[in-house]
Amino acid sequence: MIERMVLFGASGDLTSRLLLPAIAQLAEDDLVPAGLAMVGSDITDWSTDDFRDHIAGKLQEHASVTAATRDRVVGMLSFESADVTEPEDVGRVIGEDHPDTLVYLALPPSLLTKALPALAATTLGSPDAVAIEKPFGTDLASAHELNEILRIQLPEPTIFRIDHFLSDELVRRVIVLRFLNRVFEPVLNAAQVDRVNISWLESLTLEGRASYYDGAGALKDMVQNHLMEAMALVLMAQPARLDADSFRSVRVEALRTVATPSAERMPSDTVRARYTAGTIGSREAPSYVDEPGVDPSRDTETYASLTLRPHSPRWDGVPFTLRSGKALATDSGEIAIHFRPLPRYLADRFAGVEPNVLRIGLMEPYVRLATTLNGPQQTAEHHQLEARSTPPRLTAYAHLIEQMLQSDPRLFIRGDEAEEAWRIIDPVMAAWTAGDVPMQEYAAGSAPPAPPL
Repeated sequence: MIERMVLFGASGDLTSRLLLPAIAQLAEDDLVPAGLAMVGSDITDWSTDDFRDHIAGKLQEHASVTAATRDRVVGMLSFESADVTEPEDVGRVIGEDHPDTLVYLALPPSLLTKALPALAATTLGSPDAVAIEKPFGTDLASAHELNEILRIQLPEPTIFRIDHFLSDELVRRVIVLRFLNRVFEPVLNAAQVDRVNISWLESLTLEGRASYYDGAGALKDMVQNHLMEAMALVLMAQPARLDADSFRSVRVEALRTVATPSAERMPSDTVRARYTAGTIGSREAPSYVDEPGVDPSRDTETYASLTLRPHSPRWDGVPFTLRSGKALATDSGEIAIHFRPLPRYLADRFAGVEPNVLRIGLMEPYVRLATTLNGPQQTAEHHQLEARSTPPRLTAYAHLIEQMLQSDPRLFIRGDEAEEAWRIIDPVMAAWTAGDVPMQEYAAGSAPPAPPL
């Protein structure tokens, strides 16, 4: 059982806006191990009191918990200034004879190749764990390099590669629907399904994130990791057991069935676009290239669409389109499974018949089924049946930290899973960099370019 957390990158936004508010949520529900100590570390020349004051203010802003809980979490904190790339500094923070420790690397990808060897020089062992934020690498080669460092230099600690989309709430929404309802699972196959669309569309613009987003874009920020994992939950077979090894293995096998995108199909299977000035609701949005911190020469996309084709007996021939974008009219995120049309003789006989669509909410906890019911005078009526599950009590990060404190890797990315996702995305990035797919434009607040049919 984890007794201590060490947060490298403790002065950053991730720690104050997401990680420690998640700890506060867990503490409010008595889900934090008794006596848990949290050590913040960064190159910042702070004292423990400075760190506590900083986090106390951030918890008041970002954590909906009682004052007593905030005080309790702040009381768990200490701070040690260190350079995470220096083995001596990292060793001093970890300590020689330390309790079971979760080391959380809230760091940009550019620091990982230096931070991991420094961490490997410490006394971390099998009772300990290391958490690594997404993105895990910047392409297939860098992900493979990170995996090799972990395999050779840090073979003992449990490694948690984080993708907060794989929170317990999302996984349960998809898995429970599929495997605890006999009515759905038997029809999720190429014989019945025409196509699957997975989308995450936001009305938000950059919101001050240009330093990260302009170097990533929609493809790396959302499609390569979050939407790829949502696709794996649809593609995967039912695991033989409900343990971490079985669950992660079927996700990896699902991604392995996806064909590597070919250069010939890139113009028809992918869309890249960037928003121009426009109106989103009642607010005016500037063009992306005019946003503070954006370098127009990077040619960063704010909308990405990618159609993939799994080659498995179950899903062969069914296209999966993953798309994500910013500065759109409304927020929406869902998995939409479009079933095949009825035979022509039935569709011709009943006016109003439309194919069924099963929709699973990603932003909201809904399941919707577009279905056909009988209407007057031998007609058919199209209706939408909806069910909503109880909204999650904990945030995605609270779910994930709870699992890490229990040393359960079920909801985390395995090394080969990360490499499979990059294997799929690498050719797309290369084609876009080479200019094989032209950059399109859409006005902020309008619809993005249509995905390929």
